[in-house]
Amino acid sequence: MKTLKIFGLMVLTVAVLELSACASYDHKDYPRESWFTPSTQVISADQFKKAKNPLKIALVVNYTWEGRPIVQEPFEERPADWREQYGLELAAARYLEETGKFIIVDPDDKEKQGVMSIDVTRKMDEKTKAALASKKANQNDYPEKIVYEYDMTMRMELSLTDGKKFEAIPKTDHMFIGHEESEERKVGVNPKRFTFSYFNNMDFHTEFVRRFYKQMIFEGVQQIENGLQ
Repeated sequence: MKTLKIFGLMVLTVAVLELSACASYDHKDYPRESWFTPSTQVISADQFKKAKNPLKIALVVNYTWEGRPIVQEPFEERPADWREQYGLELAAARYLEETGKFIIVDPDDKEKQGVMSIDVTRKMDEKTKAALASKKANQNDYPEKIVYEYDMTMRMELSLTDGKKFEAIPKTDHMFIGHEESEERKVGVNPKRFTFSYFNNMDFHTEFVRRFYKQMIFEGVQQIENGLQ
């Protein structure tokens, strides 16, 4: 009986925490949407013509955050956020296969036809850094809701075993995460509301991967696709 009571209290505690998280997320001070810059032509996976025989390629992803390379090996040199690099690798594999152009294989696969290398850098825009610093200095009297902006670059290179090489540099290089009433959002492209029940630092990364990283991958494949034809 005592065990059941303890279990019941645990369930109640979890429920309260979830509800409080949702309530805090619904507060208007929290960003809740993301969008692209006006020049972006949003690409979806169904825009690609599927290949009869997708290329079997290995994948390498190099990720630099705020000028600091995120490494997985050696283990003792891994930063605390090394999982982000690993997450980008998994996401890239999924998005590349969604285009119907590639099948991701192990580097030592005997049927491997090439290697796709992706170098991506991301940093917080200087305007956002300044806004956060200003808010921190005026915690109780800061009137503006912050729009979080990130600058990004990506370079993709496909090296085939027959000696051919293809390079792509996606055009998308900026992302926004903010509020539905933000001025930037009014002129932005394809705004989407978050699907998260609460907001934390990981939501930035999740939204980045789900929308902007995928957009950049698709732009790169589109450029490479033209060379493969």
